[in-house]
Amino acid sequence: MFRFQVGPALVAVTGIGFLSVMDGLVKHAATEHAVGQIATMRYAFGALVAYLVFRATRTPWPNRATLTPHAWRSVVVALTSLTFFYSLASLPLAVALALSFTSPIFIALFAAVILGERPGRSIFVALVLGFAGVLVVLWNELSHTGEEAANALGLAAALGAAVTYALSMVVLKSRAARDPLPTIVLLQNSFAGVLVAPLGIAQWTAPTGSEIFLFLGIGMLGTAGHLCMAWAYGRADASRLGVLEYTAFVWALFIGLLAFGEIPAISTLVGAALIVGGALIASRRARPAREPEVEIGP
Repeated sequence: MFRFQVGPALVAVTGIGFLSVMDGLVKHAATEHAVGQIATMRYAFGALVAYLVFRATRTPWPNRATLTPHAWRSVVVALTSLTFFYSLASLPLAVALALSFTSPIFIALFAAVILGERPGRSIFVALVLGFAGVLVVLWNELSHTGEEAANALGLAAALGAAVTYALSMVVLKSRAARDPLPTIVLLQNSFAGVLVAPLGIAQWTAPTGSEIFLFLGIGMLGTAGHLCMAWAYGRADASRLGVLEYTAFVWALFIGLLAFGEIPAISTLVGAALIVGGALIASRRARPAREPEVEIGP
């Protein structure tokens, strides 16, 4: 009989909270700095924190066979950060998060194509619900007079980030049972940071002292969030913990209201409900017979 473990669930929700606060800080930083610079600083400080964890846990240095797949995956990770950060800068926080909830549906599709998993009829129901939810959110956001072009780019970026994030998670699944957690987080930050650095340099504007601490906070929260999530997923059923991803919408509502004065439209709430409903169906029905375990180390 399956028993839901409270410890991993609490750690997962904590990790989601870290990442949600990071999203709020990214949106704040985007008022003064370009997306490329924000992503570069996020991965630079994230790699620093990840390296300290890597050394503290005495994790062995990865060999070439480990570096190569993570280098390829980092291309998708970098694309995810750039597109999602752009959507955060262009859209209300709740809208960007609502559209990102389509990622579990894309994960089910990529798992079928790449991993050979067979989606059942419920996956097609999930796709219909998710697509309907996206249409509801899109209709409201594109209805603002004079803001169509900016909204369209932000909405496209949010959906693009959901697709690339889903692809990165499916690719990660093949490495999760082989590589230690500190190695995964360090390589993700390091490789992605190198890829976005040229854009960050091209868009560079000198940060103030307080903004340096802002970027440090973004990097620390991102690394801490990913460490928490990977720890939780290594100790509980991934398909069950995946449901907790949607607590991010609650975080987004509070952060958007308190920090940016954003009040979500009814259509955003309805669209998010449809997307989450479809994603829940996908995450509960389309899963392999056995979930791989993640070796996390001490």
